[in-house]
Amino acid sequence: MKKLLKIVLFFLPFLLFSGSCKKSAESLNIQPIDHNLIMNSSFESVSGPSIDGWTFRDSTIFSFYPDAPVDGGRYSIILRPVWRGYFTFNAVITKVALPPDSGRYRLSFWGKRLLNGKGSLHLFIGTGNVDTMTATVTIPVVDTIWTFYSREIVVANQSSDSVVVALHGGYSPVGHPADSTFFDLCRFERLD
Repeated sequence: MKKLLKIVLFFLPFLLFSGSCKKSAESLNIQPIDHNLIMNSSFESVSGPSIDGWTFRDSTIFSFYPDAPVDGGRYSIILRPVWRGYFTFNAVITKVALPPDSGRYRLSFWGKRLLNGKGSLHLFIGTGNVDTMTATVTIPVVDTIWTFYSREIVVANQSSDSVVVALHGGYSPVGHPADSTFFDLCRFERLD
């Protein structure tokens, strides 16, 4: 009997401890941390399609379409090609705040094109205006079905640098609306 009592007393703290751990883990509602540095990456708000957080020079180069990849909400943004002009005349742009240090980042988005769509996503890092900077990363949209595009890079950001993500509709001498490019779920995430 003493031996049985010793065994029960030996295992009792383990049983109580494991039961309390299970209970406390179930009571916690842990939300995943979103590391995306791009605001409004899906071009939507509660009330519908939205360009909030992005800037543009010409509102005729983009529109919204009720089609999106999985987890992309209800809408995507479409950019049309232009015949000529500065890069920013045919782009939708957002600035991203980064700390002035080096780090690994992933730039990703979902995209598709129609017929001869020539759109692409660009990352600019440096000083000055986007029209005078050279793109650090350019990812062209080449598929006609929703496709995930991703690129990992190391960024050595200086305190005076601007970091800009730009969606560009491309250039075309004809500029048919059917030559447009769709974008959704644009992400820029620090990996380390």
